[in-house]
Amino acid sequence: MSKVIVVGGGPSGMMAALTAAKNNHEVTLIERNDELGKKLKLTGGGRCNITNYRYIDEFFDKVVTNKKFLYSAFYSFTNEDLLSFLSESNLEYKVEEDNDYKVYTKGDKSTELIYTFKELLLNNNIKILYNSKVTDLIINENNKIEGVVLENGSSVIGDKVIISTGGHSYSKTGSDGSMQRIIKKHGHTISTPYPALSPLKIQEDWTRRLQGISFKNVELSCKIKKKKISKVGDLLFAHFGITGPVVLIMSSYINKVLEEGVELNLDILPDISRDEISKIIRENPNKNIANNLKSILPLNYLKEILDLLNLSEAKPNELTKENENKIIDYIKNIKLTTNSTLGIQASMVTSGGVSVKEVNSSTMESKLIEDLFFTGEVIDVDAETGGYNLQIAFSTGYLAGISV
Repeated sequence: MSKVIVVGGGPSGMMAALTAAKNNHEVTLIERNDELGKKLKLTGGGRCNITNYRYIDEFFDKVVTNKKFLYSAFYSFTNEDLLSFLSESNLEYKVEEDNDYKVYTKGDKSTELIYTFKELLLNNNIKILYNSKVTDLIINENNKIEGVVLENGSSVIGDKVIISTGGHSYSKTGSDGSMQRIIKKHGHTISTPYPALSPLKIQEDWTRRLQGISFKNVELSCKIKKKKISKVGDLLFAHFGITGPVVLIMSSYINKVLEEGVELNLDILPDISRDEISKIIRENPNKNIANNLKSILPLNYLKEILDLLNLSEAKPNELTKENENKIIDYIKNIKLTTNSTLGIQASMVTSGGVSVKEVNSSTMESKLIEDLFFTGEVIDVDAETGGYNLQIAFSTGYLAGISV
């Protein structure tokens, strides 16, 4: 039996602590807040998208950064394993098939998940230290970890240490990147942190007038190093630019090159061809163009783009082909320029963290410091929205917990 210290009471930390305890280790969980799962509480607007119901093989296509690194973690503790674990723990869940197979608690409350974990931690005799911030690691001359130092100057001694402190986003919940700085001080490489799953600022001023207008299942695409990236999902225009699921996902793919400026192409009706739109525009030749198009587009959007093109008064029977193409371009081929997200505090996760080259993917143990393990967002891994990031947390937490 080993004395195991887990730093961070988020999803990966709680899972690591539970798994280690069930393997007969003495576990202490250190949490800097006065409650567990503070960031988890906020996810999905409080609903908490636990995981996804797709086959685990499909998860790799949803991982943005370092997908190969997660092979052992995902297959050691799959989404099916997670849901079985929750069912055995008397937590009911539901699958929203019409919402990309996202999985939520039956009551739509993240607090249900947190409560379940807290009860399990207590039932497995895990000691929880609240309001305790780790400020350093204790590493001996043989490069083996022996414990951690707390902000009050005291130490917690142990045989194994699992770091589960998250990235830089939502810093008010405790994931402020301070642990990554400590890890770096002790020799690990920390990949530059970037905002991931973040809204995007748009340079084109005319988009500001579209604030509050939303679209379902748009196609957002761009080219990065001659490679086309294309994503489909819902989008919302905001005072700063654009947000919504498809925008958040796109931000994770372009965040490392944003400073150079990225041109996005937006097709708000990907299932309707240019020719079909042309027919609708000219359907009633004596009616207002917006009137003809309002069957497929919001009227407030049509008014804005027709004003922008000085075509608000034009009738279809007097519309030139050139001007018709301009209208269709503002539906099928909208050019938007971005060079910034809304910032790391507005991002759902952090891209960047402990380099995966320095972590054993089969155990989550550091390759540099013996008996030191990493889980979740503290590692340089991130994924699209849809429950995939939480599955990464649970899977890496489980793998670290069985490996100590």
